[in-house]
Amino acid sequence: MPRTAPSRADLALMAQAAASGFPVSASQLERWRRHGLIPRPDIRRTGHGGSQACYPEGTGDLVCALARHAGPGRSYDDVALLAFFSGADVPELALKIALARTYFTRRAEHEDEVQRVQTQVPPEWAAEMDSEYEAAEAEAKISLAENGRAIRQMRVNLRRLPDLARSTREEVDARLLGVLVGLEMRKLPQEDRAFMTDLTAALHLDCNAAEDCLAVWDYAAACHVSQMARQQETSPEERIDKLARLSGAELAALREEVRESHDQIWTRATGGRQTHSAMDQPWEARNAAGVLMEWVSTREAHPPGSVLAGRHFIESLADLTLRCLISQTQARIGDKPGEGRAAFVARTSRQ
Repeated sequence: MPRTAPSRADLALMAQAAASGFPVSASQLERWRRHGLIPRPDIRRTGHGGSQACYPEGTGDLVCALARHAGPGRSYDDVALLAFFSGADVPELALKIALARTYFTRRAEHEDEVQRVQTQVPPEWAAEMDSEYEAAEAEAKISLAENGRAIRQMRVNLRRLPDLARSTREEVDARLLGVLVGLEMRKLPQEDRAFMTDLTAALHLDCNAAEDCLAVWDYAAACHVSQMARQQETSPEERIDKLARLSGAELAALREEVRESHDQIWTRATGGRQTHSAMDQPWEARNAAGVLMEWVSTREAHPPGSVLAGRHFIESLADLTLRCLISQTQARIGDKPGEGRAAFVARTSRQ
């Protein structure tokens, strides 16, 4: 409950929210003010010693956006991110806190999962792997276990290879794991002809529209784009510093790039039936927040002027396609059987 009766300014916000179809209470406005989601009103002096509370311009639209996305079980961070990615001008400090808290929480959870998978590597295998390979394999194993659309289609695609056509699921997955590891490494192992053969088959770049090839291409392009960038070390402190230095205009520009990328993925995923992602679920906003935080640093590792929304699919997939074509041209080994996981690990991790 608010400590005092709502001011005229609060009543005006409540009326605007109600008119939009998403009413809010005075106590809700107070909680949002306390958490920095809406600004505090300015107190202006009026004649005869009186005063009047006035919110900054645009606060009514912000309240409507917050109200539209508020709901049971949704945190203040979720509401802030949902409102931001829907186009609202969320106060900068609250937005940056939501971005950082969401990103680092999810990153820590993912790193814990990667570490858990790495600890399961048998000692005799670990002795043959370097740290980069261990991390790449852990990421690949997590993707394989999640068994999403892209992974399922890549498994189908690999069975196009003559030596895998009648193989067991375990045998196909051993080869698929090698493909995923190669995509997760810092540099695409394009000199590895056996790997490139399996990668070309897994991508199935000449597939027909009836297959779920776009999910495969999205996955592969998202992995490969980091291999196209200049490698540079960063730290949580540097990421926080970069975020803190961003202006409101820069945040808005990054939001548009992230939204464009999500819309492109959504368009491909729906076969063109829908061209805009709704971005109305907390998990969507958290994913978008993660992409935005990554892009704050990623944009410095790509050529100046790069449009990351395009580079993360069109340019990345085109580069992968070209590398597969070059590999096929250099040596016609399309029907050569793969070597199996043991040899693959030993060869690709050799110093």
